[in-house]
Amino acid sequence: MKKNNVKKAILGLAAAVTVLGALAGCSKQEVKSSASETSKTNAASPEESKQAEGTAEPITIYAATGGSPKPFTFVDTDNQLTGHNIDLIKAVFDKLPQYKLEIEVTDFPSIFAGLDSDRYQIGVNNFAKNEKRQEKYLFTDPIFANEYVAIFAKDNKKAESISSWDDLAGLKTISQAGINITTALENYNAANPQNPINIEYSEEDLVLQIQDVEAGKYDFVLMDKPMFEYYQKEFNFNATGVPINNDVSKDLMGEPFSYLIVSKGNEQLVEDLNKALKEVIEDGTSKEINLKWFGSDYSPSYE
Repeated sequence: MKKNNVKKAILGLAAAVTVLGALAGCSKQEVKSSASETSKTNAASPEESKQAEGTAEPITIYAATGGSPKPFTFVDTDNQLTGHNIDLIKAVFDKLPQYKLEIEVTDFPSIFAGLDSDRYQIGVNNFAKNEKRQEKYLFTDPIFANEYVAIFAKDNKKAESISSWDDLAGLKTISQAGINITTALENYNAANPQNPINIEYSEEDLVLQIQDVEAGKYDFVLMDKPMFEYYQKEFNFNATGVPINNDVSKDLMGEPFSYLIVSKGNEQLVEDLNKALKEVIEDGTSKEINLKWFGSDYSPSYE
């Protein structure tokens, strides 16, 4: 009898251990599954993106903007983020129900730091392409077709002789470090060290920069033509925009387009964005957004 009781006790203990082991296995599986679901809401790996359209919970995509320059991206008087780029990216994501878009406003350098760490998956700030950025980030198809002009005070006689970058040599300008226009000015100076453009770096917004040009503090400021047209309507500057030879501008600035930039590893997200962006352009939504902000259509052509 005792032997039978001992045998039963051993068997009972073994069964209990088996049950506990199974429960422990279930517990680990549940935690692992929960962590996996959490990661899906924080990043868009290619594998997750391919399956996303059929899931109940969309993948959250975090986009970052610096909140300037106006009217591409800015915070309005009601403290709402708005602008051309913001309207456009929202229209693009309206075509992508597998994703949920969250946009954060941060200082400009933090956009790149966030993309590097994949804290942000998208940068939306009227970005141009350059070689350094292409080494570190992915780019969507173009979202905006830029044109560039040099802004002079209307009474500045120097403006009458300006038609090319060489005509700007020896003149004084103001620009913000790190933006594509400043890079173009620096590239010109590197190629023409004997007769450079004099650049003064400043964090002033473009309105103040144009006012400094009006006051004669600087000869000119280089900027996007549609942006100047927008500001001119709002502020009626005593200034004029002089077109600069576009062939040379392409050499210094690359193709005159703006893009969304995407953190590395999110190739499927780029593919989805490009598909939706094409739809937004073809159905006229992009044109409507451009007319709203600029009065002209600067939608890129994919033909």
